[in-house]
Amino acid sequence: MGFWRIGSLFNLSCFLIVFTCLFNGLSNTARAETDSLPFKPSGQPVLRVFSNFTAPVGKSSGKTSFEVRRAYLGYDYALQENWSMKIVLDIGSPNDDSPYSILKRYAYFKTASLTYKRGNWEFKGGIIDLFNVEYQEKIWDYRYVYKSFIDEYRFGPRADIGVNASWKPSRMFSFDAMVMNGEGYEQLQNDNTYKVSFGANLNLFENLLIRLYSDYAHKRIDEAVIASLVGYYTKNYALAFEYNTRFNEGFVRNRDRFGYSAYGRYTFRGSYGMFLRYDWLSSGITGEPGRPWNLAKDGSALLGGIEYRPIKNVRMSVNYQDWFPSAVNVENRRSLYLNLEFKL
Repeated sequence: MGFWRIGSLFNLSCFLIVFTCLFNGLSNTARAETDSLPFKPSGQPVLRVFSNFTAPVGKSSGKTSFEVRRAYLGYDYALQENWSMKIVLDIGSPNDDSPYSILKRYAYFKTASLTYKRGNWEFKGGIIDLFNVEYQEKIWDYRYVYKSFIDEYRFGPRADIGVNASWKPSRMFSFDAMVMNGEGYEQLQNDNTYKVSFGANLNLFENLLIRLYSDYAHKRIDEAVIASLVGYYTKNYALAFEYNTRFNEGFVRNRDRFGYSAYGRYTFRGSYGMFLRYDWLSSGITGEPGRPWNLAKDGSALLGGIEYRPIKNVRMSVNYQDWFPSAVNVENRRSLYLNLEFKL
């Protein structure tokens, strides 16, 4: 039995354990609850927009441009005390790597979910956000400037159709599991392949997080992701390091990608902040060092900048971003950015 077949059984076993505990826990919690004030259904709109101005620096291969990178529009509604629903449209490019991505915009259902929550348990179904970058984005906190590593370099989709469960039995431990379509929310086609994921969090101290995550899918070849994260964070500052590996990308044997991201941020006087981040990304063929199969997209990124928040729901940043390609015949992409986020 292959290593990734063992990994599949491990992920599936963990998923079944979490779901078994889920329904047992819900039954016990329901018996312990007492009557409370009558619940009043309520909701709120969802609006979040990312925009930026880009200016190349020196002999960079980049271009000057104004862009509205993304807009999220939707509604979040609490149906009953333990039930809620959420619908969010993602208006953006289906592929940011495309040379036409700044010219075309499409709308997708990024979220179309039903949630049941009681006590330390939460269960979701539909088109839902995945757990693969949820904690990274929370610690990084500059999604409007640059995506998290897994999302930016496409180690996995940010959302997908499926069901998930999360459980936090204590302050120190929490667990999550999911069965999903595996194609992402932009391609919801039907096939016989599903992806299973499992994640575990350890909070040694109040603000120190250690997280391990794995997902697995099987066709003729197994494809899997293993991700790790260590981060110390508060509202005003954070330091984090993550290492990620994707095995047999596209279900092609030995086509692996791997890399790490290190970042920090600091907020002062309530309205001002600064951040610094470094990413390194590489591809390789197992057992054949020096022969990356995806050399054109390998490299490292360096970015840093300052931020100003004039009001609670508006953020703007001036920052420098540099991409150092691994291929020697490809120019660096150096740019100055003015990024803007506003939301409800």
